[in-house]
Amino acid sequence: MERISFDWPTLERLRSEFLNPDEIEGSYWKSKEDLEQYHISFGKRISWKWSAVWEELRNLGWQPEGKTLLDWGCGSGVATLSFLEAFGSDALESIILWDHSTLACQFARQHVRELHPHLAVEVRSIESTDPKLADTICLASHVLNELSNDEQETLNSIFGLARQIVWIEPGDYKSSHLLGIQRERLAGRMRIVAPCVCQESCPMFLEDNARHWCHFFARSPIEAFTDPDWARFATMLEIDLRSLPYSYLVLNSNDCKVIGAEPAYSRVIGKPRQYKGYTKTLSCDSQGLRDLELQKRDDGKLWKTMKKGRNGSLYKWNELYNGRIKQGESVF
Repeated sequence: MERISFDWPTLERLRSEFLNPDEIEGSYWKSKEDLEQYHISFGKRISWKWSAVWEELRNLGWQPEGKTLLDWGCGSGVATLSFLEAFGSDALESIILWDHSTLACQFARQHVRELHPHLAVEVRSIESTDPKLADTICLASHVLNELSNDEQETLNSIFGLARQIVWIEPGDYKSSHLLGIQRERLAGRMRIVAPCVCQESCPMFLEDNARHWCHFFARSPIEAFTDPDWARFATMLEIDLRSLPYSYLVLNSNDCKVIGAEPAYSRVIGKPRQYKGYTKTLSCDSQGLRDLELQKRDDGKLWKTMKKGRNGSLYKWNELYNGRIKQGESVF
């Protein structure tokens, strides 16, 4: 496939509209060319976040179990294409794409069909009464900030009847908080697979933890630092390609195989804060949200692992004393 070059005026316009959505009427995308530019730039960055989530889920032993894939708010089809690249299409019977933009749906359908011509790809909305939902894997990406409260509740009522949900939002405070609200609404009907290690209410909503938010960081591929177009993209649009913050939520219906993190594990939120000879980390687990400190002299191997930040966010604290990690290990 011929490589599409970045069109800088289009990307600058799209960036401005993403930052000021209230100032535009209708969809961001006015043409197929707009979608092509989005797909190879902003959409590509989102695909790197999806890749991080798929890697995490594979490490946990999660597998897709539904026959239908629903990409709600599909945009250019990034979530669907990322899913198919990670898990293939053999177990799927159909794909449903939906977006407020008909143009985006058509673009996404074309790209999915080019790579997977045997799959039935529908473009349509879906209601909570749809019988397919019970055997559907629902994907959503970067949608909550654009929905009213009523629309968020409607989406929740649809997703709550699905077999599996994988949901990604930007890693900022507001987006993470909105996703946390969806978690609380869905938790009673479904089992949380990730990032949570337990099924209790989210401690982020406690008053003492109000300054925190649940977020993680994906790694950018080497092309983001070696390709001159990406370097110009980062400079012109003031986007730090070294930092890919995201929030995510994965749930299974109660009749799925229950795969997820062990209750004894802990999830490190954000990034560990490095200091000379010690590390501080925000840890979330069945004991709640805790600020913990790791001294290099207590566990040098773990300290190096956390400093490099290459082993994901799931850890096991083997020994704790007065808020200090005396011994621990990375799970993956």
